[in-house]
Amino acid sequence: MKRQITAGLTLAVATALAGCASGGTAGRAAAPPVTPRFEAHAVYTRLIEVTGGRAALERYASTRAVGEFSMPAQGLRGDLEVFAAAPNKLFIRVNIPGFGMVRNGFDGEVGWSINPAVGPMVLEGTMLNQMRQQADFLGPLNMEAYIDSARVVEETEFAGKMCQKVRLVTKWGEEYFEFYDVATGLPVGVIRTQESPMGGVEATTVLSDFEDFGGILIPTTTVLTTMGVDQIITVTAVEFDTVDPSVFGLPKEIQALVKKE
Repeated sequence: MKRQITAGLTLAVATALAGCASGGTAGRAAAPPVTPRFEAHAVYTRLIEVTGGRAALERYASTRAVGEFSMPAQGLRGDLEVFAAAPNKLFIRVNIPGFGMVRNGFDGEVGWSINPAVGPMVLEGTMLNQMRQQADFLGPLNMEAYIDSARVVEETEFAGKMCQKVRLVTKWGEEYFEFYDVATGLPVGVIRTQESPMGGVEATTVLSDFEDFGGILIPTTTVLTTMGVDQIITVTAVEFDTVDPSVFGLPKEIQALVKKE
């Protein structure tokens, strides 16, 4: 069970709040250019439009989201806070009674994780690359920094909706898939292997219940399934431009590890 929590939590939260994290500056960045590598250009151009448009997306420089993390089958439930700021800072904090406090972050340079299963660690390799991508305040719209190619491979049913299935290949060689509702253009989900201190785990993420926060549509329910177990993120409130930059500072445990390297 600890492996399931550790492997899936960061991906679940980051995916659920991609709209929040990218909201501040997504409008300032154009969708990737139309080239053979970015055949899915139209999908991401539409994404900007349907989630609020450039005027709404340019308003904010930071977000704070609060909500709940749960694993119903295990009877686990915890409070969730996510802080994000431009250009690339992220801090996730989840307190799960019976498991402990899980923290993950990226301060613009160092990616890190502290959890009861494996203790503190500084991220490297694919784990660091994934965290850096997830921490980018431009979200999926700053694709050229991380993505080598993005192509629509088919229209298929995913989570009960007809979707455009986009195959993405990262600059570090990882392949994953995103799904966008043909009818609305909104993101429906992701299939991706999330690396963690306890190994890689394929996760299927489904986004739903979009609500308007500050003029931006954000999914308030995210269900991430790993190894047959559902992890649910429910967002109850989102604040903009209230984040104290000090929240992104490295914890003492991580500072000590960085000094040793």
